[in-house]
Amino acid sequence: MTTICLIGGKLQGFEVSYLARKAGMDVVLIDRNRKPLIRNVVDEFHCFDITQDPDRFIDISKDVDAIIPVNENIGTLDFIRDISTKLECPVLFDFDAYHISMDKKRSKEYFVSIGVPTPDDKPSQPPYFIKPPCESSSIGTKIIYDDSELEGLDPSMMIEEYLEGDVVSLEIIGDGEHFAVVKETKVHIDDTYDCHMITPVDHDPEFRNISYALAANLNLKGIMDVEAIASERGLKVLEIDARFPSQTPTAVYHSSGINLVEMLMKAFNEGIDEIERAPEKGYCIFEHLLLKDGELVSVGEHVLSMGDSYDIYHEEDGLEIFRSEGKDTVFTLISKGIDEDATQMARNRGIAHIGTHYGL
Repeated sequence: MTTICLIGGKLQGFEVSYLARKAGMDVVLIDRNRKPLIRNVVDEFHCFDITQDPDRFIDISKDVDAIIPVNENIGTLDFIRDISTKLECPVLFDFDAYHISMDKKRSKEYFVSIGVPTPDDKPSQPPYFIKPPCESSSIGTKIIYDDSELEGLDPSMMIEEYLEGDVVSLEIIGDGEHFAVVKETKVHIDDTYDCHMITPVDHDPEFRNISYALAANLNLKGIMDVEAIASERGLKVLEIDARFPSQTPTAVYHSSGINLVEMLMKAFNEGIDEIERAPEKGYCIFEHLLLKDGELVSVGEHVLSMGDSYDIYHEEDGLEIFRSEGKDTVFTLISKGIDEDATQMARNRGIAHIGTHYGL
């Protein structure tokens, strides 16, 4: 039995845990929070701060096959990098690539240096797209339609041209020499620019070539996702994140059959095979629904991260429903089928199931 150890018990950790279970792996979680969100979906939970008790961390590394950091605490990540030579198993993380991807300004300089298309900085007229320089989430992002709204804006915020179009995503896993570009997905965003739904989209050779170049020029050894906008002015890369993403990997798994946790393990052990085109195994709708005022409404994943627990709520053929409880009740529906119609039917059953049990 393969066992992986996660450092961090929030949404990235949920994604890895979900896929690890699909691959028949055991999951050990370390989190300094006494009640991390995903504690009920892992096999073993250790509550301590690895930076304060490195010997205990090293001991745990003797009993697992790999460690995956699934948090974005810079101090914790730097600590894991520094102690990695003392650990008894590999750390499945590209720290150098993350150093670039964690800073959006640094990332844009990288895009430009290798000729990757990206939205223009500081356009001469609105609308503008405003985003923070160092957050991988949607926190602080907004669209400004009038110059007067720029007054009082934090000078550290990035100002880009605003482009309309579908936001699309691709994951790449590299072993340092070979780079597997996986499956294209669409990121459905809400009014706060947070993702509330993921669906697979068609093969896109241009996006795949861009993503490959982004990974190859970093000699990526680990996982990275690329987010771009398919605008009328062409495909423009918005950002990269060299860490295990949330949400998209599950849609990739159910639509292509590719398990990114298994592939990541392979990248650090035996190397990976490049992929010209992702397999077409089915369709998947991954989404979050908030129970509010007697209705189910679409909501971004940030609401989930404020919950106290995250457990399986209902499971049947073609459908899995997880429920987050806390200040709000939020459901994650994973609907899957042989095609979009079959998946939509599974989704309808899921919504009806929740409605029946909550009297909606």
